[in-house]
Amino acid sequence: MAAALALTACTGSSTPGPDDVDDRDYSVLNLAASTPPASWDPAMQLSAFDGVWQWTAVYDTLLTCEEDGTVGPGAAESFEFTDNNTVLSLNLREGMTFEDGSPVDAEAVKASIEHMQTGGGSGAVRVADVSVDAPDERTVVLAADAPRGLLATYMCLSPGIVASPEAISSPDVDSAPLSSGPYRLDAASSTTGSVLTFEKRDDYWNADAYPYEKLVINIMPDETARLNALKTGQVDGAVIGAQAVAEAEASQLAITEWTDATNGIVIFDRAGEIVPALGDVRVRQAMNMVFDRDAIVTGLFDGRAKPTGQMFAPGSEAYDESFDSTYSFDVDAARKLMADAGYADGFEVEIPSRTPQTDQANPLIVQQLGEIGITVTETPLAAASAVPEILSGRFAMTYISMPLSSSLWNINQSMGPDATWNTLGVAEPELTELIERAESAQGDELVDVTHAVNEYMVDNAWFIPWNLRTAYFATGAGTTVLGTPDPYFQVPQLRSFE
Repeated sequence: MAAALALTACTGSSTPGPDDVDDRDYSVLNLAASTPPASWDPAMQLSAFDGVWQWTAVYDTLLTCEEDGTVGPGAAESFEFTDNNTVLSLNLREGMTFEDGSPVDAEAVKASIEHMQTGGGSGAVRVADVSVDAPDERTVVLAADAPRGLLATYMCLSPGIVASPEAISSPDVDSAPLSSGPYRLDAASSTTGSVLTFEKRDDYWNADAYPYEKLVINIMPDETARLNALKTGQVDGAVIGAQAVAEAEASQLAITEWTDATNGIVIFDRAGEIVPALGDVRVRQAMNMVFDRDAIVTGLFDGRAKPTGQMFAPGSEAYDESFDSTYSFDVDAARKLMADAGYADGFEVEIPSRTPQTDQANPLIVQQLGEIGITVTETPLAAASAVPEILSGRFAMTYISMPLSSSLWNINQSMGPDATWNTLGVAEPELTELIERAESAQGDELVDVTHAVNEYMVDNAWFIPWNLRTAYFATGAGTTVLGTPDPYFQVPQLRSFE
């Protein structure tokens, strides 16, 4: 996995920050997050972007994600992946407890994973059809009927959350977390939808990795508000966009940067169930041809991105540079494809709108698809419920930033029949066979089969990739980010700050 992602970083620990941060309390870490938690229910947690801080503060995971994409120990001090990637055995740490003093044992882990399977969250597909056995207090065995090459990786994300059996069976499971992690929620000092305050648990097994006695997460959906809070020292760290980098640097904020995602459009309705026209490959190919990827990099991303025509990262097993030029910007050729498909007059399609993620992209989508007669209607979604609504299968397509990692990760994220972002469960026999082979493949075979998946994706235009996104995280004086974020969470983990 280490080769799966091209990363560049500068942590700038010696860079001075705003003058007024000298008054900060260095026992407190203040972060700005763009999205409030919709629920504290472990089953409802997502595994990427700055919303992960809220649940990783209070919930431990069985394994941990490392910067290079590998997986290391967590609540499980050791693990073994065997039997052709079908059996994952985990050995839990001795003496771990939840904040109420109850034990973190194998039965708690079993209850947690089974709750994830049935709790209605997006992480359920990652542990679907996996049996969980607890042969003794410290041993958990996960078994799948078919190879699951990413099962260990999933245990460092939301499916690997360790939750209290008592808490997840409580009617208050969505409103009151019971900590197994490095912090406990200070509800009295928190304001729903605005500020979340956490106090450090000194009895946590890895407490030394978390130097701050208090964590405060300020919910700030607006990027300008986050940048201003950084400049004034109100917060110590926040995600910023490409267009804010110059101002952040001028304000003497330190910038960590890395390549983290593919920006573009995912077409969920590849079979034409919602919008029949999208079931025709010529229509999807035409849609790819109306976007000028070079102009998008310049206009929307201030030149701080790289055009791409594929959903895999440079350096990953599936990547092929030649695929980037498959669909050149050619509106006339796109109109001809639409006419050949019988849609010269276009059609209508609904896309979700959510602030701030689609504020710049959606107007461009409306404009450019209009060039080939496609009428695009935006439907606003509330921030807290946007992702569940998109994953519900309601929409035929959406703009998205799809996280980049290993080729197998990207396939499991959005391409397989049970993939989280294959919201309508589209399955093609040729593709399904390739994906099944990839789950147990290694070495040259993995390169060959994932490359074939990539070729299928490009030829069949399941996506409209625009560019490889460069992500930016800004910090003020006195706060350092160690290394670069892992390719799964997409933001610095709480243990990365000092």
